[in-house]
Amino acid sequence: MPRRRTVLISEPQSIDYPFPYLPYMWAVLKSSWERHGEDRDAYTWLEPIYANDFPEPLVAPSSGQPIDVLGLSCYTWNWNLQCAIAERVKARNPHCLVVAGGPEPDYKDPDFSRKYPFIDLIVEKDGEITFNKILAKALHGDRHWDDIGGLWIPDGEGGRLRSTGPAEIPAVFDYSPYLDQTAYYERLITQWKPGVVHATLETNRGCPYACSFCDWGSNIMSKVRRFDMSRVKTDIEWLARMQIGMLMCADANFGILERDLEIADWVNGTVRTAGYPRQMTYHAAKNNPDRVIAIAGKFVETGICAIHILAVQHTRDEVLAATDRANIPTAKYVEVVQAMLAQRVPVMVQLILGIPGDSRELSKACFGDLMEWGVHEDYDVYFYSLLPNAPAADPAFRQRWQIGTIDRYIFTGTAQPWKPAELDIRSNRSRLLVESTTFSREDWVQMFAYAMMIKALHNASLTRLIAAYLRLTHGVPYQTFYEGVVDDFFRRDPLTRPWFERLADCYRAFLESDDARDRIPVDELPRLPITLEPSRWVSVQICRQLTAFFDALARYLVARFPQVRLLESVIDYQREMIIVPSYDRDRGKSFRTEYDWPRYFSEAERRTGAESLAEPAPVAGAIVEITDRECGELRYHLRREMRYLVRPLDWGAGDDQDRWAAWIEQVVVQRNSAAKRNFQQVQLRLPAAVAAPA
Repeated sequence: MPRRRTVLISEPQSIDYPFPYLPYMWAVLKSSWERHGEDRDAYTWLEPIYANDFPEPLVAPSSGQPIDVLGLSCYTWNWNLQCAIAERVKARNPHCLVVAGGPEPDYKDPDFSRKYPFIDLIVEKDGEITFNKILAKALHGDRHWDDIGGLWIPDGEGGRLRSTGPAEIPAVFDYSPYLDQTAYYERLITQWKPGVVHATLETNRGCPYACSFCDWGSNIMSKVRRFDMSRVKTDIEWLARMQIGMLMCADANFGILERDLEIADWVNGTVRTAGYPRQMTYHAAKNNPDRVIAIAGKFVETGICAIHILAVQHTRDEVLAATDRANIPTAKYVEVVQAMLAQRVPVMVQLILGIPGDSRELSKACFGDLMEWGVHEDYDVYFYSLLPNAPAADPAFRQRWQIGTIDRYIFTGTAQPWKPAELDIRSNRSRLLVESTTFSREDWVQMFAYAMMIKALHNASLTRLIAAYLRLTHGVPYQTFYEGVVDDFFRRDPLTRPWFERLADCYRAFLESDDARDRIPVDELPRLPITLEPSRWVSVQICRQLTAFFDALARYLVARFPQVRLLESVIDYQREMIIVPSYDRDRGKSFRTEYDWPRYFSEAERRTGAESLAEPAPVAGAIVEITDRECGELRYHLRREMRYLVRPLDWGAGDDQDRWAAWIEQVVVQRNSAAKRNFQQVQLRLPAAVAAPA
C-alpha cells in the first residue's frame, strides 16, 4: 500500500513579535482541501511551523519523515527565514514541491529562480483553490502546471518566471477553518496561559484602493468579497471560547460595509459574556467616517480597542495624489478626528515619511496639520517600504519619481527598543525609499530628524502644554512654534545642538551602513542593555538635564514672544508635570502656581487649533498637588467603568543608573503618550482665603 503523501505549511511570525499567533493559513488550506480536494485522505498534514526560531529547530519535528509538499506563507518579516526553511527541506527531500504564496515573493524579478532555486512555484492572490489544484496534480506525479491559473513558474533557462494566467479565487466563504481544525488548536492553546495567544479574524477580502506603497489593493484584487455572516459569527464565538488575548482583524477596511457594525457588536458581545478577546486591532475604513466613528465608540465602550488608529499617511493632498491616494480626502479624516475628540477617544495617527511628492516643508506642514486638527497623542512614523508587488515597485513608477532605495533591517514595531546583537538568518531587510524627485537623501535625513523631535517634544508632552497655550490663547500656529524650537533653538543652543546632531547622524549612518539600525544607545547609562528609538533617546537626554533644558528653552521663548505675559509660568508648569526618577510615588509632589493651569489644560485638551481659549484664572498662592502612584493609559472597561493599564512608578532600590534604567523601561519605552510621560493625578489646592465662600 503506497504511503500517504505529506504536506507541511510554514507561516512563522515576526521575530519582533513576543506573543504566539495561531497558524491561520495552515487551517485555511487544510480545510479547503478536506472539503473540496480530490481525496481528503490522500495527504497527511504535518503540524505547521508558526513560531519564529532558527530553521533547524523549526524543521526538526518533521525531519524524521519525507515531506512531499511544502507551502510557505511569505511576508516581509519572515522571507529570509522561509527561504532558509525551504532550502533545508529541499536538501533533505529533493523531490519535495515547494510552493510560496503571500505578498513577498517578487515573481517579477528576472533572476528569481537563480536566487531561490529551492522554490518551485509561486501562488498569486488567494491560495485555496490554486493550492488544491496543485495538490491534486502532485498526488498523481503530474508536474505540468500551465493549466492552473494564478501561478508563476520557471520559464525554461535562466531565472525568469512566467505567469500561467489569472487565478481562480474563492467567492464564497461559508465555513470556519478554525472550527474544522479545533482538535489541533485546542492542543496548541493548552501550551499557553489563557489570554496569551493571538489570532486572526477575516470578515472579507479585497481592497478598493490602489495606494502605491501597498500591495493590498493591487495584488489581492480590488473587489471586496464578503464572508458568510454565519461563518464570521462562528469564528468570533470560537475565538472567545479559546480565550484569545488579542484579535487582529485582517480586513483591509473594517467599516467599509454596513454589516461591520453588527460584527463589532458580536465581538463586544463575547467580551461582555466571556471576557475575550482582551484586545483587538483593525484597519479602519478610509471613506466611511460615520461607520468608523460608530465602530470606534463600540470598541472603546468595552475597552478592547481604547485608542483609534488613523492611517492618514500624510495630510497634504498633493502628496496623497502622488501616491495614488487622492480618492481618500483628508476631510474624511478630519470628520473622524472631530468625532473621536467629542467622544474622548484618543487618536493615534500612522504616517509614512518619504512618500514621492513629499518634501521637508510638506512633512513639517503635515505635523502642523495634525496638531491643528486636535490630534496630539501619538504620531506613529513609518519608513516608506518598497514592497515587491506594490505599484511603487513598478519600473515606470520608479522612473517617474527617480526613486533611490536602501535595504535595511527595520522593526515591525516603530518604537521597539533594540538589544544590540549579531543579526541572524531570522532578520529581514526591507527596501526603503530614501530619495525622489522631490527630496534628496539629506532632505530625508532632516525629515526624519524633525519627525523624531516632534514625537519627543509634542507626543511625549515635553513642550506640548506650552505649544497648546501659545496656539489657543495667543494664536501662534503649532507649526510656527515647532519650526522655531526645532530648527532654531535645538540647532543653535549649546545644550541642545549636540542632541540634534546625534539624531541626524543616526539617520545618516542608517543611509550609509548596511547593518545600521535607527536606534541610539544612552551612553550615560552603559549598563542599559537596549538602544532606543531616536525620539525616545531625545526624551531621555532632555529629562536627564531637565532644569538646564527648561532654563535654556525659557530664555529662547521669552525672547521670541516677549508680549506673552504668562509664558514663564506655563513653562514652569510644563516642567513640573514631567515624570522623572526623582519623583517619589509614596510622597507625591507639590508646587506653587499663580494661575489655574490644571483647569486651563483640562479645557484645552480636546480643542482644535481654531478654538481659542482665554488666559487661565489667577489663583495667587495656590498649590498644585500630584499623587500619581502608577503610570499607564486610561481605558474604558465593561459597563463604562474606568481602569488603568498601569505600571507602578517605582524605580527600585538600586543606584542612580539602575533608577534611570527602571524609569526608561516604565515611562519611556512604550508609546509616546502624555499619559505615560506626564502626571495625571493633579489637583489644585487654593489658599484658604480664596477657597472659603464670601
